[in-house]
Amino acid sequence: MWLIFFTALILFALCSVIYISHFSRKLTGNKKLFCHGMTAVLVLTGIADLLMNFGEFKGAFAAIGFCSAIEFILYAYLTERKSPVTAFFGKAVLAAALLELVFFQFPSYRLLGGDYEHTVLNISQGELENCTFENGGIPVGKDEISISYHGLDKKIGTVWVNAEFPENETGQINFFVDMTEETGYYYRLKAVDSAIVSNSVQSQFAMVQLAGKSTDARFRFSAFGENHSCVIKEIELNKPIPFDVMPLRMAVIALFSAFIYACIKSAVMNGEYEKNQKFCHYAANAVTLIGVCVVVMFVCSQIPNGDFFGRFKLTEGNQITEELVLAFEHGQFSLLEKPSDALLAMDNPYDHGSRFYGEIDCLWDHALYEGKYYSYYGIAPLLLFIPYHLITGYFFPEDIAVMIFSSLGLLFLSMTYSFIVKKWFGKISVGVYLSGLVMLLAGCGIWCCAGRPMFYEMAVSAGFMCLAAAVYLIFTSGITGGGKTNLPRIFLSSLLMGLSVMCRPTLAVYAVCGFVFFIINAKKHGKGGMLKYICCAFLPVCCLGAFQMYYNYARFDSVFEFGIKYSLTINDFTHTEFHLHNMLVGVYNFLLAPPAFIPDYPFVSAPFSFIGLNGYYFKDEGTISGLIFLVPPIFGYLSGRKALKLIPDRKNRILSALAVGTMGIIMPLVIVCAAWESGYSARYMADFSWQAIMGAYAVLFLQYIKSENAEKKRVFTAAMGICAVYTLIVVSIESFVFAFPMISFPEFADMLNRFAAFYK
Repeated sequence: MWLIFFTALILFALCSVIYISHFSRKLTGNKKLFCHGMTAVLVLTGIADLLMNFGEFKGAFAAIGFCSAIEFILYAYLTERKSPVTAFFGKAVLAAALLELVFFQFPSYRLLGGDYEHTVLNISQGELENCTFENGGIPVGKDEISISYHGLDKKIGTVWVNAEFPENETGQINFFVDMTEETGYYYRLKAVDSAIVSNSVQSQFAMVQLAGKSTDARFRFSAFGENHSCVIKEIELNKPIPFDVMPLRMAVIALFSAFIYACIKSAVMNGEYEKNQKFCHYAANAVTLIGVCVVVMFVCSQIPNGDFFGRFKLTEGNQITEELVLAFEHGQFSLLEKPSDALLAMDNPYDHGSRFYGEIDCLWDHALYEGKYYSYYGIAPLLLFIPYHLITGYFFPEDIAVMIFSSLGLLFLSMTYSFIVKKWFGKISVGVYLSGLVMLLAGCGIWCCAGRPMFYEMAVSAGFMCLAAAVYLIFTSGITGGGKTNLPRIFLSSLLMGLSVMCRPTLAVYAVCGFVFFIINAKKHGKGGMLKYICCAFLPVCCLGAFQMYYNYARFDSVFEFGIKYSLTINDFTHTEFHLHNMLVGVYNFLLAPPAFIPDYPFVSAPFSFIGLNGYYFKDEGTISGLIFLVPPIFGYLSGRKALKLIPDRKNRILSALAVGTMGIIMPLVIVCAAWESGYSARYMADFSWQAIMGAYAVLFLQYIKSENAEKKRVFTAAMGICAVYTLIVVSIESFVFAFPMISFPEFADMLNRFAAFYK
């Protein structure tokens, strides 16, 4: 079978090279007959691979056939018209296929050309330690077990373990093998250091690289998590490792390469946005749709038992979807459940240690004040949750809420970006526009909310959606620049700004910015339209602000107290002291922490640093790289002074500096610095990331459209394309690992591990 595979691979490579060399002219004679005939054979073989059992080569011939068909289609297309990017894509497809079938299938070549004897080890006859053979297998649980064999005297290239996991359960088992070899007497500890994952055939195999024959082998197994278990059914030596072909990996290699090449060489990608608006419109829609689909995938992958429609019939909810809903329906701000007498009798009920050791029952992460429970989370989502409960009798699912809020937020963010580019930066290149959109959506911070759709993330995603929609309505209302002002849009933007604060009090800094923005632009409406403008611009946000202050006072006797001070968590916020070092920890990790690239899972990570803090600082699970290293164009702020000099009018220069500096630099820093009390959580990135990114774009795009140096523009377009691919890779991996941690989602972690590692 290896001979057939190599023959097919060589024929594919040969035909592809001939097609690529004839992209601009048609094949004739024997070359045409050979290439078309071999392509037909390879495609038919690929179809057979999909329909029949090709053993360990399953998927390899299908990949060859599919890529052969692509090369033929590209050849047919390019003989009729010229397209350098499409031609390069053909080369990228060939490279991706060869990398996939040779480089990334390295484990499958392990036994090729070696003297490896296939051996089946009888697990019932092995030397068992801390385990027993029963019902045809050996159970594996939390405690480590071992199975030893002596006198093997064999060259060992691969080890295969048939591990049977409980039905409909996911799990992971640690798998180690200690072996002797000819170059040493003692065991080589962990000669195999691997893991077996449920529903992953590939994880049952492990390569072995020893210097010579092995006489003794000790196989050790233990559960990765407390609830993980399996039964070891078989162990075999030198069993061929099957191919693990991943079409997505091939597509990523080919498409990312072609995108970067297009940003460097393509006339369209280096052409002006305003001259290619139709293409940009469709491309932006595609990028946004992909982002929304990823959000849906993240959320749906975590729905219990995959019961999507069952989520709409919940009889129980959380602090926001149930407890606050029921409280408001009963006409009160305090929650219905009463604190226990033991909790109220404590000298300091906010002391977590006293509650824990005294075994005092309380509602976790709720606010306690004057003998009543309250929620300190924003109430704006109740505009959806209360009607839903009144109409259906069920409580709205928190994960679906996160999915809706995150998706709509991405949509409004994309629309805002496109409008700003169209109105002020239409001279930027198509490549800069699309790269900027990719980085904006990837770096906006909402992925950690979609990746863990709990009620904490629900509040953040709701605020993200409301603020993004408000900003879009402001820019499209006609309040900026010339033209007639659209008062309904101004009214809605003001309303949504107020609602964003009622989702996330943190976003009040942007509501203040919006308020000032409305004041600055009030003069253009004159005396005749001033009253209408004031009513539309200020009445909604002021009314909602007044209600929020009343809501605060009614609960905590202070219009400025949102309730976190009285929350029942690990911290006693009533006695929290401010230290500059705590604030610096947040600044470093939210903004400055660079990603770490390593050759092992998770491959890209963001190590958290306390930067020498000698004290307590709360850190939530999961981290993501600092914003300036996550989205490199953030460094564009360093050229802010140069950009301002390009604005000739002094008034506009000052207003531009205030707008960009306040929204993109000052307010994000205020939010990051203010997070010292709450600590670090990756979801907070959604509060300030996209604003900072868009501010940096304004600085860079202004310099681009004012420049007359065509070469610099081409270099900048190429740099933006490279940065977009970099950001997409880093954000994708970090967000994936955050959403699907190995302990809870071993199958997803194994998928990423196999996707990125060619040597496992």
